[in-house]
Amino acid sequence: MADYRQSESLEEQLRRERRMAGALRRRRRLRWLIPLLLVLALIAGLFAYFYHQFKTNHPDTPVEEVSDGKAVLAAVGDISLNDDMLKQFRSGEDYDFSGCFQWVTAQIASSDLAVGNLEGNIGDVSGATGTYPASLLTALRECGFDVLQTANSFSIQNGITGLQKTNEAVRAAGMEPLGTFLSKEDKEQSGGILIKEVNGIRFALIGLTKGMNNMKIPDGEDYCVNLLYSDYDTNYSKINQGAIVQLIENAKAQSPDVILAMIHWGSEFTEEITDSQKRIAKLLFENGVDVIIGSHSHIVGQMHREQVNSLLGKKDRGFVAYSLGDFLSSADDSSARIGCVLHIEFTKTAGTTRISDISYIPTYMSVPSADLETRSYEILDTINAISLYDQEYYDRVSEPLYDKLISSLEKLQKQTESEYQKTPDTTAATDESEQ
Repeated sequence: MADYRQSESLEEQLRRERRMAGALRRRRRLRWLIPLLLVLALIAGLFAYFYHQFKTNHPDTPVEEVSDGKAVLAAVGDISLNDDMLKQFRSGEDYDFSGCFQWVTAQIASSDLAVGNLEGNIGDVSGATGTYPASLLTALRECGFDVLQTANSFSIQNGITGLQKTNEAVRAAGMEPLGTFLSKEDKEQSGGILIKEVNGIRFALIGLTKGMNNMKIPDGEDYCVNLLYSDYDTNYSKINQGAIVQLIENAKAQSPDVILAMIHWGSEFTEEITDSQKRIAKLLFENGVDVIIGSHSHIVGQMHREQVNSLLGKKDRGFVAYSLGDFLSSADDSSARIGCVLHIEFTKTAGTTRISDISYIPTYMSVPSADLETRSYEILDTINAISLYDQEYYDRVSEPLYDKLISSLEKLQKQTESEYQKTPDTTAATDESEQ
Protein backbone atom coordinates (compact mmCIF):
# COMPACT_ATOMS: atom_id res chain seq x y z
CA MET A 1 0.00 0.00 0.00
CA ALA A 2 1.33 3.31 -0.97
CA ASP A 3 2.07 5.87 1.75
CA TYR A 4 -0.61 8.57 1.18
CA ARG A 5 1.60 11.18 2.83
CA GLN A 6 3.95 11.00 -0.16
CA SER A 7 1.21 12.43 -2.37
CA GLU A 8 0.54 15.38 -0.04
CA SER A 9 1.96 18.71 -0.85
CA LEU A 10 4.14 20.45 1.70
CA GLU A 11 1.37 23.02 2.33
CA GLU A 12 -1.19 20.29 3.04
CA GLN A 13 1.21 18.54 5.45
CA LEU A 14 1.74 21.79 7.39
CA ARG A 15 -2.02 22.44 7.59
CA ARG A 16 -2.67 18.91 8.88
CA GLU A 17 0.08 19.17 11.47
CA ARG A 18 -1.34 22.51 12.74
CA ARG A 19 -4.79 20.90 13.14
CA MET A 20 -3.26 18.02 15.11
CA ALA A 21 -1.31 20.45 17.32
CA GLY A 22 -4.49 22.50 18.00
CA ALA A 23 -6.43 19.40 18.96
CA LEU A 24 -3.63 18.37 21.30
CA ARG A 25 -3.66 21.81 22.98
CA ARG A 26 -7.47 21.66 23.46
CA ARG A 27 -7.18 18.23 25.09
CA ARG A 28 -4.52 19.57 27.47
CA ARG A 29 -6.75 22.55 28.44
CA LEU A 30 -9.67 20.25 29.18
CA ARG A 31 -7.47 18.24 31.56
CA TRP A 32 -7.40 21.19 34.05
CA LEU A 33 -10.65 23.02 33.01
CA ILE A 34 -13.02 20.22 34.03
CA PRO A 35 -11.57 19.91 37.59
CA LEU A 36 -11.70 23.71 37.90
CA LEU A 37 -15.39 23.76 36.97
CA LEU A 38 -16.07 21.04 39.51
CA VAL A 39 -14.31 23.06 42.23
CA LEU A 40 -16.29 26.20 41.36
CA ALA A 41 -19.56 24.25 41.46
CA LEU A 42 -18.64 22.89 44.89
CA ILE A 43 -17.85 26.42 46.19
CA ALA A 44 -21.17 27.75 44.84
CA GLY A 45 -23.04 24.92 46.49
CA LEU A 46 -21.36 25.54 49.83
CA PHE A 47 -22.11 29.29 49.62
CA ALA A 48 -25.79 28.64 48.87
CA TYR A 49 -26.00 26.20 51.79
CA PHE A 50 -24.42 28.53 54.34
CA TYR A 51 -26.42 31.55 53.07
CA HIS A 52 -29.63 29.56 53.52
CA GLN A 53 -28.58 28.58 57.05
CA PHE A 54 -27.75 32.21 57.88
CA LYS A 55 -31.10 33.52 56.61
CA THR A 56 -32.93 30.80 58.52
CA ASN A 57 -31.24 31.83 61.77
CA HIS A 58 -31.40 35.60 61.02
CA PRO A 59 -34.76 36.18 59.30
CA ASP A 60 -34.83 39.92 60.07
CA THR A 61 -31.38 40.68 58.62
CA PRO A 62 -31.91 43.37 55.95
CA VAL A 63 -31.03 42.41 52.40
CA GLU A 64 -30.25 45.04 49.80
CA GLU A 65 -32.88 44.82 47.11
CA VAL A 66 -34.41 46.91 44.35
CA SER A 67 -37.76 48.39 45.42
CA ASP A 68 -40.84 48.64 43.18
CA GLY A 69 -42.34 51.27 45.48
CA LYS A 70 -42.13 52.75 48.95
CA ALA A 71 -44.77 54.60 50.99
CA VAL A 72 -44.82 56.06 54.50
CA LEU A 73 -48.06 56.06 56.50
CA ALA A 74 -48.50 58.67 59.25
CA ALA A 75 -51.21 57.96 61.83
CA VAL A 76 -52.46 59.89 64.85
CA GLY A 77 -55.15 59.31 67.46
CA ASP A 78 -58.20 61.35 68.45
CA ILE A 79 -58.83 64.86 67.17
CA SER A 80 -61.28 66.69 69.43
CA LEU A 81 -62.13 70.16 70.71
CA ASN A 82 -63.97 71.73 73.63
CA ASP A 83 -65.60 75.14 74.10
CA ASP A 84 -62.50 76.76 75.65
CA MET A 85 -60.41 75.69 72.68
CA LEU A 86 -62.98 77.03 70.23
CA LYS A 87 -62.90 80.39 72.01
CA GLN A 88 -59.13 80.64 71.60
CA PHE A 89 -59.24 79.73 67.92
CA ARG A 90 -62.02 82.20 67.15
CA SER A 91 -60.93 84.68 64.47
CA GLY A 92 -63.58 87.22 63.45
CA GLU A 93 -66.56 85.35 62.05
CA ASP A 94 -64.61 82.11 61.65
CA TYR A 95 -61.88 80.07 63.35
CA ASP A 96 -58.15 79.81 62.70
CA PHE A 97 -56.53 76.54 63.83
CA SER A 98 -53.26 76.89 61.92
CA GLY A 99 -51.22 77.85 64.98
CA CYS A 100 -52.29 74.71 66.76
CA PHE A 101 -50.60 72.42 64.23
CA GLN A 102 -47.52 74.45 63.28
CA TRP A 103 -45.05 72.35 65.31
CA VAL A 104 -46.22 68.98 63.94
CA THR A 105 -47.09 69.79 60.34
CA ALA A 106 -43.70 68.54 59.10
CA GLN A 107 -44.27 65.15 60.76
CA ILE A 108 -47.62 64.74 58.99
CA ALA A 109 -46.94 66.38 55.63
CA SER A 110 -43.72 64.42 55.08
CA SER A 111 -45.70 61.16 54.82
CA ASP A 112 -47.35 59.73 51.71
CA LEU A 113 -50.64 58.89 53.42
CA ALA A 114 -51.79 60.51 56.68
CA VAL A 115 -54.76 59.32 58.77
CA GLY A 116 -56.41 60.38 62.02
CA ASN A 117 -59.61 59.94 64.03
CA LEU A 118 -62.00 62.93 63.83
CA GLU A 119 -64.02 62.55 67.02
CA GLY A 120 -66.82 64.98 66.31
CA ASN A 121 -69.26 66.30 63.73
CA ILE A 122 -68.81 69.24 61.39
CA GLY A 123 -71.58 71.82 61.51
CA ASP A 124 -73.04 74.63 63.56
CA VAL A 125 -70.81 74.95 66.65
CA SER A 126 -73.71 76.40 68.64
CA GLY A 127 -75.40 73.01 68.38
CA ALA A 128 -74.58 69.76 70.19
CA THR A 129 -71.32 69.09 72.02
CA GLY A 130 -68.67 67.67 69.70
CA THR A 131 -69.62 69.84 66.73
CA TYR A 132 -66.75 71.69 65.04
CA PRO A 133 -66.44 74.31 62.29
CA ALA A 134 -65.38 73.34 58.77
CA SER A 135 -62.26 75.48 59.21
CA LEU A 136 -60.86 72.69 61.41
CA LEU A 137 -60.91 70.45 58.32
CA THR A 138 -59.10 73.13 56.32
CA ALA A 139 -56.33 73.20 58.93
CA LEU A 140 -56.10 69.41 59.01
CA ARG A 141 -55.81 69.25 55.24
CA GLU A 142 -53.12 71.93 55.23
CA CYS A 143 -51.31 69.93 57.90
CA GLY A 144 -51.19 67.01 55.46
CA PHE A 145 -54.06 64.68 56.40
CA ASP A 146 -55.66 62.54 53.70
CA VAL A 147 -58.15 60.33 55.57
CA LEU A 148 -60.23 60.99 58.70
CA GLN A 149 -61.90 58.14 60.53
CA THR A 150 -65.52 59.14 61.19
CA ALA A 151 -66.65 55.83 62.69
CA ASN A 152 -66.38 56.62 66.39
CA SER A 153 -68.31 57.75 69.46
CA PHE A 154 -69.61 60.88 67.71
CA SER A 155 -70.70 59.39 64.36
CA ILE A 156 -74.41 60.12 64.94
CA GLN A 157 -74.03 62.81 67.61
CA ASN A 158 -76.26 65.05 65.47
CA GLY A 159 -78.26 62.22 63.93
CA ILE A 160 -77.94 60.78 60.44
CA THR A 161 -78.07 64.31 59.01
CA GLY A 162 -75.05 65.27 61.12
CA LEU A 163 -73.16 62.20 59.89
CA GLN A 164 -73.95 63.01 56.28
CA LYS A 165 -72.95 66.67 56.63
CA THR A 166 -69.67 65.62 58.24
CA ASN A 167 -68.85 63.22 55.40
CA GLU A 168 -69.65 65.87 52.81
CA ALA A 169 -67.54 68.47 54.63
CA VAL A 170 -64.55 66.12 54.88
CA ARG A 171 -64.69 65.45 51.14
CA ALA A 172 -65.15 69.15 50.37
CA ALA A 173 -61.94 69.85 52.32
CA GLY A 174 -60.00 67.41 50.10
CA MET A 175 -59.93 64.39 52.41
CA GLU A 176 -61.82 61.10 52.68
CA PRO A 177 -64.10 59.96 55.55
CA LEU A 178 -63.62 56.40 56.79
CA GLY A 179 -66.18 54.03 58.27
CA THR A 180 -69.38 56.09 57.75
CA PHE A 181 -71.57 56.43 54.67
CA LEU A 182 -73.98 58.89 53.10
CA SER A 183 -76.50 56.26 52.00
CA LYS A 184 -77.09 52.57 51.50
CA GLU A 185 -75.93 52.94 47.89
CA ASP A 186 -72.78 54.72 49.06
CA LYS A 187 -71.84 51.79 51.29
CA GLU A 188 -72.72 49.16 48.69
CA GLN A 189 -70.66 50.85 45.99
CA SER A 190 -67.61 51.20 48.24
CA GLY A 191 -68.01 47.82 49.92
CA GLY A 192 -67.68 49.63 53.24
CA ILE A 193 -63.98 50.28 52.63
CA LEU A 194 -61.71 52.95 51.17
CA ILE A 195 -58.99 52.40 48.56
CA LYS A 196 -55.97 54.73 48.39
CA GLU A 197 -52.97 54.14 46.13
CA VAL A 198 -49.68 55.97 46.68
CA ASN A 199 -46.27 55.37 45.10
CA GLY A 200 -47.45 52.13 43.52
CA ILE A 201 -48.68 50.67 46.83
CA ARG A 202 -52.41 50.01 47.09
CA PHE A 203 -53.99 50.47 50.53
CA ALA A 204 -57.41 49.17 51.56
CA LEU A 205 -58.67 50.99 54.67
CA ILE A 206 -61.45 49.79 56.98
CA GLY A 207 -62.97 51.93 59.76
CA LEU A 208 -64.95 50.39 62.65
CA THR A 209 -66.31 51.63 65.96
CA LYS A 210 -67.41 49.87 69.14
CA GLY A 211 -70.40 52.20 69.50
CA MET A 212 -71.64 55.77 69.48
CA ASN A 213 -71.99 56.95 73.07
CA ASN A 214 -74.67 54.27 73.60
CA MET A 215 -76.84 55.92 70.96
CA LYS A 216 -78.86 53.59 68.72
CA ILE A 217 -78.94 53.88 64.95
CA PRO A 218 -82.44 54.77 63.69
CA ASP A 219 -84.39 51.95 62.07
CA GLY A 220 -83.59 51.51 58.42
CA GLU A 221 -80.24 53.36 58.68
CA ASP A 222 -78.01 50.40 59.55
CA TYR A 223 -75.78 51.17 56.56
CA CYS A 224 -74.47 54.41 58.08
CA VAL A 225 -71.51 53.12 60.13
CA ASN A 226 -69.28 50.02 60.39
CA LEU A 227 -69.76 48.41 63.81
CA LEU A 228 -67.53 46.12 65.87
CA TYR A 229 -70.38 44.75 67.98
CA SER A 230 -73.97 43.80 67.24
CA ASP A 231 -74.89 45.04 70.76
CA TYR A 232 -73.08 48.34 70.12
CA ASP A 233 -75.60 50.38 72.11
CA THR A 234 -75.50 48.28 75.30
CA ASN A 235 -72.82 45.81 76.46
CA TYR A 236 -70.22 45.55 73.66
CA SER A 237 -70.10 41.78 74.17
CA LYS A 238 -71.21 40.30 70.82
CA ILE A 239 -68.48 40.77 68.22
CA ASN A 240 -70.00 41.50 64.82
CA GLN A 241 -67.86 38.75 63.28
CA GLY A 242 -69.76 38.13 60.06
CA ALA A 243 -69.88 41.80 59.10
CA ILE A 244 -66.21 42.34 60.00
CA VAL A 245 -65.05 39.39 57.91
CA GLN A 246 -67.20 40.57 55.00
CA LEU A 247 -65.51 43.99 55.08
CA ILE A 248 -62.11 42.28 54.92
CA GLU A 249 -63.28 40.12 52.00
CA ASN A 250 -64.48 43.26 50.22
CA ALA A 251 -61.03 44.74 50.78
CA LYS A 252 -59.27 41.66 49.42
CA ALA A 253 -61.44 41.76 46.30
CA GLN A 254 -59.74 45.08 45.44
CA SER A 255 -56.29 43.39 45.32
CA PRO A 256 -54.61 45.67 47.86
CA ASP A 257 -50.98 45.47 48.92
CA VAL A 258 -51.85 46.53 52.48
CA ILE A 259 -55.07 46.20 54.50
CA LEU A 260 -55.27 48.78 57.29
CA ALA A 261 -58.00 48.65 59.96
CA MET A 262 -58.68 51.77 62.04
CA ILE A 263 -60.57 50.66 65.14
CA HIS A 264 -62.38 52.77 67.76
CA TRP A 265 -62.42 50.38 70.73
CA GLY A 266 -61.48 49.64 74.35
CA SER A 267 -62.12 51.76 77.44
CA GLU A 268 -61.37 55.41 78.06
CA PHE A 269 -58.40 56.65 80.10
CA THR A 270 -56.78 53.26 80.59
CA GLU A 271 -53.87 51.37 79.07
CA GLU A 272 -55.55 48.02 79.73
CA ILE A 273 -56.20 45.83 76.71
CA THR A 274 -59.43 43.89 77.08
CA ASP A 275 -59.98 40.26 76.08
CA SER A 276 -62.49 41.52 73.53
CA GLN A 277 -59.84 43.68 71.88
CA LYS A 278 -57.45 40.73 71.71
CA ARG A 279 -60.13 38.55 70.10
CA ILE A 280 -60.95 41.25 67.57
CA ALA A 281 -57.25 41.74 66.72
CA LYS A 282 -56.87 37.98 66.23
CA LEU A 283 -59.96 37.92 63.98
CA LEU A 284 -58.64 40.79 61.88
CA PHE A 285 -55.14 39.37 61.47
CA GLU A 286 -56.28 35.83 60.70
CA ASN A 287 -58.53 37.08 57.93
CA GLY A 288 -55.89 39.22 56.23
CA VAL A 289 -55.52 42.60 57.93
CA ASP A 290 -51.89 43.77 58.01
CA VAL A 291 -52.03 46.80 60.33
CA ILE A 292 -54.41 47.79 63.15
CA ILE A 293 -54.51 51.39 64.39
CA GLY A 294 -56.60 51.93 67.53
CA SER A 295 -58.27 54.94 69.14
CA HIS A 296 -60.78 55.91 71.86
CA SER A 297 -58.83 55.36 75.10
CA HIS A 298 -57.17 58.84 74.90
CA ILE A 299 -54.04 57.15 76.28
CA VAL A 300 -51.22 55.85 74.07
CA GLY A 301 -51.09 52.08 74.45
CA GLN A 302 -49.06 49.06 73.43
CA MET A 303 -47.74 48.74 69.90
CA HIS A 304 -45.92 45.72 68.54
CA ARG A 305 -45.51 43.19 65.77
CA GLU A 306 -47.49 39.96 66.07
CA GLN A 307 -46.80 36.53 64.63
CA VAL A 308 -49.93 35.58 62.71
CA ASN A 309 -51.25 32.24 61.49
CA SER A 310 -53.59 33.26 58.68
CA LEU A 311 -56.45 31.14 57.38
CA LEU A 312 -54.24 30.34 54.38
CA GLY A 313 -51.81 28.60 56.72
CA LYS A 314 -49.05 31.17 56.21
CA LYS A 315 -47.09 32.69 59.06
CA ASP A 316 -46.71 36.43 58.83
CA ARG A 317 -46.10 39.43 61.04
CA GLY A 318 -48.88 41.94 61.60
CA PHE A 319 -48.59 45.25 63.46
CA VAL A 320 -51.02 46.58 66.05
CA ALA A 321 -51.09 49.91 67.88
CA TYR A 322 -53.91 49.48 70.39
CA SER A 323 -54.24 53.23 70.87
CA LEU A 324 -52.37 56.28 69.61
CA GLY A 325 -53.91 58.41 72.37
CA ASP A 326 -55.07 61.95 71.61
CA PHE A 327 -53.54 64.16 68.96
CA LEU A 328 -55.64 67.30 69.41
CA SER A 329 -56.97 66.77 72.92
CA SER A 330 -59.85 68.36 74.79
CA ALA A 331 -59.51 65.98 77.76
CA ASP A 332 -58.82 67.32 81.26
CA ASP A 333 -56.73 64.25 82.13
CA SER A 334 -53.05 65.21 81.78
CA SER A 335 -52.20 61.72 80.49
CA ALA A 336 -54.35 62.44 77.46
CA ARG A 337 -52.05 65.30 76.51
CA ILE A 338 -49.35 62.77 75.59
CA GLY A 339 -49.75 61.49 72.06
CA CYS A 340 -47.67 60.45 69.06
CA VAL A 341 -47.37 60.50 65.29
CA LEU A 342 -46.81 56.92 64.17
CA HIS A 343 -44.81 56.37 60.98
CA ILE A 344 -44.94 53.02 59.16
CA GLU A 345 -42.86 52.55 56.03
CA PHE A 346 -43.99 49.97 53.46
CA THR A 347 -41.69 48.67 50.73
CA LYS A 348 -42.93 46.76 47.68
CA THR A 349 -40.46 44.45 45.94
CA ALA A 350 -41.27 41.98 43.16
CA GLY A 351 -44.97 42.33 43.90
CA THR A 352 -44.61 41.64 47.64
CA THR A 353 -45.17 44.43 50.18
CA ARG A 354 -43.67 44.39 53.65
CA ILE A 355 -43.28 46.73 56.62
CA SER A 356 -39.72 48.01 56.32
CA ASP A 357 -39.65 50.50 59.22
CA ILE A 358 -41.73 51.59 62.23
CA SER A 359 -41.17 54.64 64.44
CA TYR A 360 -43.16 57.25 66.29
CA ILE A 361 -42.66 60.91 67.18
CA PRO A 362 -43.94 61.79 70.68
CA THR A 363 -46.32 64.76 70.87
CA TYR A 364 -47.63 66.84 73.74
CA MET A 365 -50.81 68.93 73.86
CA SER A 366 -49.84 72.24 75.41
CA VAL A 367 -52.77 73.98 77.13
CA PRO A 368 -53.05 77.34 78.89
CA SER A 369 -51.52 76.81 82.32
CA ALA A 370 -50.05 79.15 84.92
CA ASP A 371 -47.99 76.31 86.38
CA LEU A 372 -46.46 75.40 83.01
CA GLU A 373 -46.18 79.05 81.92
CA THR A 374 -48.17 78.38 78.75
CA ARG A 375 -50.89 80.54 77.22
CA SER A 376 -52.25 78.67 74.21
CA TYR A 377 -53.38 75.33 72.80
CA GLU A 378 -50.60 73.85 70.66
CA ILE A 379 -49.57 70.34 69.66
CA LEU A 380 -45.84 70.15 70.32
CA ASP A 381 -43.31 67.86 68.70
CA THR A 382 -41.87 66.72 72.04
CA ILE A 383 -38.43 65.82 70.73
CA ASN A 384 -38.00 69.07 68.83
CA ALA A 385 -39.23 71.12 71.79
CA ILE A 386 -36.72 69.42 74.10
CA SER A 387 -33.88 69.97 71.63
CA LEU A 388 -34.70 73.66 71.19
CA TYR A 389 -34.73 74.15 74.96
CA ASP A 390 -31.39 72.34 75.36
CA GLN A 391 -29.87 74.69 72.76
CA GLU A 392 -31.36 77.77 74.45
CA TYR A 393 -33.34 78.99 71.45
CA TYR A 394 -35.42 82.08 72.08
CA ASP A 395 -38.77 80.38 71.37
CA ARG A 396 -38.05 77.39 73.58
CA VAL A 397 -40.63 76.07 76.02
CA SER A 398 -40.68 77.08 79.68
CA GLU A 399 -38.63 75.16 82.23
CA PRO A 400 -41.71 73.63 83.94
CA LEU A 401 -43.04 72.45 80.58
CA TYR A 402 -39.58 71.17 79.61
CA ASP A 403 -39.55 68.99 82.74
CA LYS A 404 -43.03 67.73 81.85
CA LEU A 405 -41.86 66.85 78.32
CA ILE A 406 -38.83 64.94 79.61
CA SER A 407 -40.97 62.84 81.95
CA SER A 408 -43.53 62.23 79.19
CA LEU A 409 -40.91 60.49 77.01
CA GLU A 410 -40.21 57.87 79.66
CA LYS A 411 -43.90 57.44 80.36
CA LEU A 412 -44.66 56.97 76.69
CA GLN A 413 -41.91 54.38 76.32
CA LYS A 414 -43.44 52.31 79.12
CA GLN A 415 -46.97 52.64 77.77
CA THR A 416 -46.10 51.50 74.26
CA GLU A 417 -43.81 48.68 75.47
CA SER A 418 -41.79 49.21 72.30
CA GLU A 419 -38.48 50.54 71.02
CA TYR A 420 -40.04 52.56 68.21
CA GLN A 421 -39.72 55.96 69.88
CA LYS A 422 -37.56 58.55 68.15
CA THR A 423 -34.88 60.16 70.31
CA PRO A 424 -33.82 63.83 70.45
CA ASP A 425 -31.41 64.88 67.69
CA THR A 426 -29.85 68.24 68.46
CA THR A 427 -28.37 68.58 64.98
CA ALA A 428 -31.74 68.13 63.32
CA ALA A 429 -33.31 70.62 65.71
CA THR A 430 -30.66 73.20 64.90
CA ASP A 431 -31.10 72.80 61.15
CA GLU A 432 -34.88 73.06 61.36
CA SER A 433 -34.88 76.09 63.62
CA GLU A 434 -32.56 78.03 61.32
CA GLN A 435 -34.72 77.56 58.26
